[in-house]
Amino acid sequence: MAQVVALIKDAGTDSIIDRAQNLNTGITGAGLPFLHRFVELAVAFHHAVRGEDQELAATIGRLRELTATGDFAYFAEIAHYMGGLPLPGPTTTQWIDSPDTVRTRWQHLVHTRRTRTGR
Repeated sequence: MAQVVALIKDAGTDSIIDRAQNLNTGITGAGLPFLHRFVELAVAFHHAVRGEDQELAATIGRLRELTATGDFAYFAEIAHYMGGLPLPGPTTTQWIDSPDTVRTRWQHLVHTRRTRTGR
């Protein structure tokens, strides 16, 4: 998890994808597949910061597969929110605040990171 946090802290920089791939390899080797979804969420943040819409869409697809059982399904919604993308359909996620408030907060994080990385 500390390595996932490091990915998030460095989102928008050039080394993220290679580091994420290496981390995913280590996760597979360790037999901890549930951690892949955390890596993919960090990668989604990275793509949102860089404005890489196609890569973000591919990452959302992987997140949907990784959360198909319902566990952490809101990760895919967060990725949509970070990228300013509409949800593909109705959601079962119940946020403490309104979905619009949640979307705004995630987009603010992306905007803040873009500002800090000069994007």
